[in-house]
Amino acid sequence: MEFLKITTFRVIIIIYLLMMAISYWVQFTFPADEKPHKYQKELLLNVDDREIKLEYLQITGEASNRPLVMLPDYLDNPEILLPLAESLSDSFDVYIPLYPEKDVDGSSVSHSLDFRARVIDEFSGSVTQSAVDLLGYGYGGLVAFTLFDETAPDSEQYRSLILLSSFGPVELHFLGNHTINRSLYTLLYPAVTLVKYFTPHMGWFDRQPFQYSFIKTLRAMDQRDIRDHIRQVGQPVLILHPINDNYVSLSVSEENHRLLPQSYLITHEGGHDLIKKSPELWSTQIEFFIGQIERGEAETRAAADRVRIEMSEAPFDAGDMDTISGWTLFIIILLLAIFTMISEDLACIAGGLIVATGVLDFWFAVLGCFAGILTADVMIYLMGRWIGSPVLGWIPFRWFIKSKDVKRAERLFSMRGAEIIFITRFLPGTRFPTYLVAGMLKTKFLYFLGYFVLAIALWTPMLVGISALIGKPMMQYLQVYQEYTLLILPVIFLVIYLVIKFITPLTTVTGRRKLLVKWGRFKERYLSR
Repeated sequence: MEFLKITTFRVIIIIYLLMMAISYWVQFTFPADEKPHKYQKELLLNVDDREIKLEYLQITGEASNRPLVMLPDYLDNPEILLPLAESLSDSFDVYIPLYPEKDVDGSSVSHSLDFRARVIDEFSGSVTQSAVDLLGYGYGGLVAFTLFDETAPDSEQYRSLILLSSFGPVELHFLGNHTINRSLYTLLYPAVTLVKYFTPHMGWFDRQPFQYSFIKTLRAMDQRDIRDHIRQVGQPVLILHPINDNYVSLSVSEENHRLLPQSYLITHEGGHDLIKKSPELWSTQIEFFIGQIERGEAETRAAADRVRIEMSEAPFDAGDMDTISGWTLFIIILLLAIFTMISEDLACIAGGLIVATGVLDFWFAVLGCFAGILTADVMIYLMGRWIGSPVLGWIPFRWFIKSKDVKRAERLFSMRGAEIIFITRFLPGTRFPTYLVAGMLKTKFLYFLGYFVLAIALWTPMLVGISALIGKPMMQYLQVYQEYTLLILPVIFLVIYLVIKFITPLTTVTGRRKLLVKWGRFKERYLSR
């Protein structure tokens, strides 16, 4: 029977290696075909003394001499803007520049907002001599804000700004802190590497936008100065946003609207794909808005209502911020679940700290941690059940699982059975060998699962709640001292971890006894001299 288990495992490995070989053959034989788009053109630009070949899409009908430059998002394919561009092409010369990755020598260029703003500025001056209307879509809104700030509020090169589902200040993006966001984005590198090189994707990976360049853009997306950039926009502004957009929350556009007292906010029922389904809704608003500018009827910041100007100068109130939803909520829950694979305790602490910032509801944090813990520990049980004792000799398990821990878990099971599963949930360091032994001893799965779910249902909310309670005043310091996040955040984690390390064992009789024994040894060794 043991031989059959090992053979089955080897068959799985052989199938995996065979699939990987086929995948690499498919990728080599049928490489991604990058045919130029029918609207695609190229332009040589000189930016920061570097020559860049910039690709862009140009959609024009009759010559109008009304240039409209659309700045795309970093994740959506720029072609998502084509329905809107085509519906505007009878009235405007529409240009959609693609953010450059390399210069003509093949060297990588900066992915920062500042550099891309300079690229767009150089591009706009090269394709037309007329005043440009600028549209920022998603991430493109950040590039537009940076561009307007660099060219000064009274610049005549840009006469208006249109924001479509645009990003905004850092407090409203992901977890609301630049350093925390950037650190989490960095974790995407091993995930992308794993998918790209160690999964049989058959070339699919190379045809989707989630690439290394996407991660570089996220890490270089410094939004800490965006609020100041927004306040430098003096031209008329139109803000467009689908009400049910799960990609960019409506609250972001509402904050941008507050910071831009000369802006108009227009919303429509629909989701993020409204730009493809009903582009005429937005094109009608854009044509009307630019018509107002040409008739001299659109407001500038200098002519805006005094009450709105005072509102724009008020500080940001985090208490008015809505909790996250849509794709951002899904990604955070997924990250918490994945983080539990590394450390269940630290994942619960991280979830509690996110709750403390006010951007995530308590029960969503519990859900992410619960799902990750349940998945990981059931896999440990199944590993023990299907593979058995040979797993103890595998790397990395043999590095941190001692045979004496397994024997101790076997003795506990012989005395108390699956009830031990419930108890070990509250005793860090005992879980892995206990769940592995539960599988090796063929404990009934439903019996195991029942105790296990009950333990998690009590343990996870407790840890997340303690972390949120302790972390709330601490996270307020991060909002004020964001530049010291790398120093403050580890201290916060350490404080909460130590509190949990000594408080959670007190919830069980066994845990209290262990702490008393440890205290007695410490007292005898260090305080009795």
